[in-house]
Amino acid sequence: MKTTQERLYQVRIKVSEKTSQALRAKENNAVTKSILSISQKFDVSPVCTFDAFCEYCKEAEENGIENYSLYHWTKSIISNLDKRDKHLKSFAFYKGLDQVYKKEIADALYFELKDLLEEGLIEELNLIDNNPKNNPQPPGVKM
Repeated sequence: MKTTQERLYQVRIKVSEKTSQALRAKENNAVTKSILSISQKFDVSPVCTFDAFCEYCKEAEENGIENYSLYHWTKSIISNLDKRDKHLKSFAFYKGLDQVYKKEIADALYFELKDLLEEGLIEELNLIDNNPKNNPQPPGVKM
């Protein structure tokens, strides 16, 4: 009998350039304090998508890019100025090193962050799941 993999989720936000710079620099202001307070409540951390892409490329370059199937795609993203700006303002919430987590955590985190969206403190709020059919895939990734 085939078992189905448990669906896991991730919460992502898009913020202003100013808020992104403050979050990345770990500066305290009203917006970053709100985001970090909610993060701490759920034991998650906001991770800048651009920074995560850079770390991935650095790790691949240190260990051999042939072992990192998304290296070329990721490197092209961080090298493209338009895409770079987009990803600098995008943050995913990680639970420890886990990029995806149980629905209960994601739903509760999303609900709390929704207030920040409604107040205009963040620009976008998304709840995604790990089903490849629901998410665009980088070139060369098979579903």
